Amino acid sequence: MKNIKQINARTILIEESDILADFSSRGPVTVTWDIKPDVVAPGVAINSTIPGGYLQLQGTSMAAPHVAGACALIKQAHPDWSPEQIKASLMNTAKPIKSHNGTPYKTYEQGAGRIQPIEAIKAETLVIPSSLQFGKFKLAEQHHQHRALMTIKNISTSKRDYYFTIPKRIHGIDWELPLSFSLKPNEEKQLTVRMTIQPEHFKNKIHDGYLELNEGEHKIRIPYLYVLEEPDYPRVMGFEMGIGDKVQTYRYEVYLPGGADEFGIALFEPGSHHFVGFLDWERNVGKGTLEKEISEDKLPEAGLYIAKVFAKKGGKEDMIEAVVEIMSKNQDKS
Repeated sequence: MKNIKQINARTILIEESDILADFSSRGPVTVTWDIKPDVVAPGVAINSTIPGGYLQLQGTSMAAPHVAGACALIKQAHPDWSPEQIKASLMNTAKPIKSHNGTPYKTYEQGAGRIQPIEAIKAETLVIPSSLQFGKFKLAEQHHQHRALMTIKNISTSKRDYYFTIPKRIHGIDWELPLSFSLKPNEEKQLTVRMTIQPEHFKNKIHDGYLELNEGEHKIRIPYLYVLEEPDYPRVMGFEMGIGDKVQTYRYEVYLPGGADEFGIALFEPGSHHFVGFLDWERNVGKGTLEKEISEDKLPEAGLYIAKVFAKKGGKEDMIEAVVEIMSKNQDKS
């Protein structure tokens, strides 16, 4: 009889939720300095259909359907609502989320927060617009004052009382918020919010947070953003590369938030870091998503390469790295 050795095994399951993916694009929108994204939604390890079965996928292509589906449910529950009202219900009821260490994400990273469709359907108050951008100011100005208009609408069947929570005191920032007020069913009111900055005391390049409108036991968080001079922001993000739509081509996509004075993709060998050549190089590239198809005959031999994607703008350069695979020209890519 053989001895049977007992083997102990332990399985550790770690569930992660409401954490922003590292590859998620961040805002704000350069030039206009608007808050983007408006909201966030599940987009990592989503079980999606593929030809012949299912596969866990991630990215905007997974998060966007969550938001579209939520909008469809809200429209079904409130067929008379406009797209603006549907958007407001999602943003007004979104849940602000935090990183692994408990630090809240910036408004220009998560917008109003992670969507909560059921709460959006049950919303009894709508705030439009659902985020505030207080403008871009210059240090030369002695006092920066900006105002924002918003409309509060009571969509419930009973009278509602409202008041703003006084923002946490920050030296150099003064707020002028409306006093408490009440709204009857289907009544709306336009309000003015003023923010005054004293640059001699407050010199942060970018400042964001949430204004809190209290409606009974509910809190509606309204993200806001203020920009001083030209704040720091990534010059390049979101690089992807794969097989092109046309025969014998590859296609890459990259996002340049503010455009680039100089942009390039340099390829290196993984082990030796020997420079192989430029996959692409351009000057004076416009802001936004840059998409391009490259013919196989302009690519190096088959293999794995390190792509260093860089962008220079306004005297600053940013770079991201990615591993790209070039397949044999004779290999079937269907």
